[in-house]
Amino acid sequence: MRTPGDRRCGTRALLVAGVLLTAAAGSAAEPSIEVRLTPRFGVEDRANLEVRIVEPPSGVSQPELGQLTNLQVVGGPSRGTEFSFINGVATSAVTFSYLVRAEAPGPASVGPVTVVADDVVLRAEPVDAEVVPGSVAPPRSRRRTSPFFTDPFEDLFPRRRSPAATVVLRHLISSRRIVVGEPVMATVVLDTNGRIDEFNWITAPSYPGWWAQRVESPEQITPEVVEVEGVRFNRFVIARHALIPLKAGVLTIPEVRAQLGVGSRGLIDPGEVMDRTTDQLEVQVEAQPPPQTNYAGAVGQLRYKARLEPAEIEFGGSAMLAVELRGSGNLPLVEAPPVWPACEGCEAYPPEEESRVGVDERGIHGSRSWNVTVVPREWGELVFEPVELAVFDPQSQSYRRDTLGPLTLQVSPPPPTPTPVARAGAVPPEATPMAQDERRVLGDGEPPQWLWILGALIAGVTVGGVVVWLVVRRRATVIPPRTPGQTPAERARELQVALERWWLDARARRPKPGVEEEMQRIRRELEAVRFAPGRADHSETIVELEERFRRLSRRA
Repeated sequence: MRTPGDRRCGTRALLVAGVLLTAAAGSAAEPSIEVRLTPRFGVEDRANLEVRIVEPPSGVSQPELGQLTNLQVVGGPSRGTEFSFINGVATSAVTFSYLVRAEAPGPASVGPVTVVADDVVLRAEPVDAEVVPGSVAPPRSRRRTSPFFTDPFEDLFPRRRSPAATVVLRHLISSRRIVVGEPVMATVVLDTNGRIDEFNWITAPSYPGWWAQRVESPEQITPEVVEVEGVRFNRFVIARHALIPLKAGVLTIPEVRAQLGVGSRGLIDPGEVMDRTTDQLEVQVEAQPPPQTNYAGAVGQLRYKARLEPAEIEFGGSAMLAVELRGSGNLPLVEAPPVWPACEGCEAYPPEEESRVGVDERGIHGSRSWNVTVVPREWGELVFEPVELAVFDPQSQSYRRDTLGPLTLQVSPPPPTPTPVARAGAVPPEATPMAQDERRVLGDGEPPQWLWILGALIAGVTVGGVVVWLVVRRRATVIPPRTPGQTPAERARELQVALERWWLDARARRPKPGVEEEMQRIRRELEAVRFAPGRADHSETIVELEERFRRLSRRA
């Protein structure tokens, strides 16, 4: 028997089922796209741009806004979803919201806007808006966060503000007359006697014709009190760049433009929005005097130095010759030195560069070094001859020469090659005096001729066997045995030392034609394994070089 409660539950279930069926029927609508832009706003305002996709398929992508006319996106997009159920019809939508601003008064537009979802392309026609001078937005009613330092008690006990705050945006450069390659500092500052709540670039700093590096600024900007034409201001450093001119002539630094929120004190005083623009700057860049020889483009307070590490090595080892440039100047643009100190009896590999350059409010400073691996081909005292490198000093407007070297490398000779020792019993023992009985058998006279012939044969065979044994022994000991856990680079150095020792002996015996050329090729390939970048795995290469070394020793 069913109770009234059972009937009520059944009724609710039917209602829910009906709603779900209706929702499913209502959600079967085709997807569509809507674009909404604030129809009228001021050039000092920020407008809202929304792209709404109704009944979006799964996997909807971020919209492509198309062409923006007189508009610039300054925020977004932020994504939101919505679901509604009205009169038995369920609707879902995804909304992408943007914040835009106009570049100048006049007409503005966006689009056509397209969205791709599940291989379905949705498209909306362009949307227009009218941009008027000034602002049409109501006064701000709340404080905005600001990177500028403010007095924490100012909002509780506000001082009377002057009727109009003075705000000046300036672009400063440390020198207006420089030479090519001479670094300067460009700084955008904000001078004001009011309170700054917000700062946004309209046109950020740009430096065509210059190498530029931005100097990182702190999150909280603390002002400096300055006096300009008898008026005291709080000066905020907005942006600072280190610049290096890349060519001679008059280089122009374009104007920068920013939008500022000034003097907001919450509900008590909403403040105002201002646009400020700097003047365009011109810098005269002179060409350097004709460069001297051995000049790699170094400009500034820079010095070259050279060092050799280590100063003493064993034959078969290597050393590093480093040429370092240190100081303040155009370090990032200096090329590798055109010459290095060189020595006879050494081979050098291409340089590897190491850079430690910093950029701050003092300018560009640090060091750069070029490191060359040298491998001696001889032992004894090897001398790296001195060279001169030029640096242009903009203060004296002249070139200065730094002398590198001479440098000395002491190379100790390899240890002597151990002489193989014959095994016991390999050489026939010395003949002992014949016993008296044997003398009686042979007689007291001269031995017969056949005995002389037999003795000569025995001696020849014995000596030949010893010689063959020594040759085989020597060939077996040319290449040293492998050490467990030995890396390819370590094995290459071991083989290189063995090769040099072998060649000293082989050269004295006048080897066959082509032996020296093959020896040089094996030597270079062993060095390539030793000094390979990153110490890559060259195990197979080492096995091949060992076999070539064996064949070469047999051939010689």
